[in-house]
Amino acid sequence: MALDFHRLDNNDYLFGLDTAQYNLLEELFETFRHWTGLVITPYTDHRLSVDHQKVLIRIIDEYVDKTDLNRDKLKTIVVLEFRGLLTYLSNNNWDIELLGD
Repeated sequence: MALDFHRLDNNDYLFGLDTAQYNLLEELFETFRHWTGLVITPYTDHRLSVDHQKVLIRIIDEYVDKTDLNRDKLKTIVVLEFRGLLTYLSNNNWDIELLGD
């Protein structure tokens, strides 16, 4: 796994991104770095507050609005699934911890 996602309050495992999925999301993580100054990499551990999750959701929404989603269907699936997971987590007000390799 490139990144494992856990609830911060109880360390429950939520989901993981493998290397291929991480690579498809890397452009969004780079935009997140520009917006927040926080770097998400598969090599270190990170914490994402609900507010930071909402920033990622906004970044994804902007990406979807300006991108031809038919051009790369696999990337589209990964991006939209990731958005759905972030929405679920932020709606439940769960801060999360990302554990890298």
